[in-house]
Amino acid sequence: MKRVTINTIVDIGCLITFIPSLITGLVLYLVLPSGGGRGNSWSLYLGIPRSQWVTMHDYTSFAFTALLILHLLLHWKFFRNIRAGLSTEEQKTCDGE
Repeated sequence: MKRVTINTIVDIGCLITFIPSLITGLVLYLVLPSGGGRGNSWSLYLGIPRSQWVTMHDYTSFAFTALLILHLLLHWKFFRNIRAGLSTEEQKTCDGE
């Protein structure tokens, strides 16, 4: 499989796992916050209990993190060479002025 294809699959996977992680995180933060209160763990939103929202958030966040690490590893050569690219650009701009 070509490297571009692998990068595309990983990037799409990052997007697919980030969106539910974001949505569940917002629901947990804004609609079903943790804290005191009677029966808080059984609070429902869209018919789903808070504990299930937490589980969905945890799984999608772990999957997103794993794909993000893979994404960074696939682009490691870029990160390794970014300093050389920046110094070359700085020299060109300084010489041109």
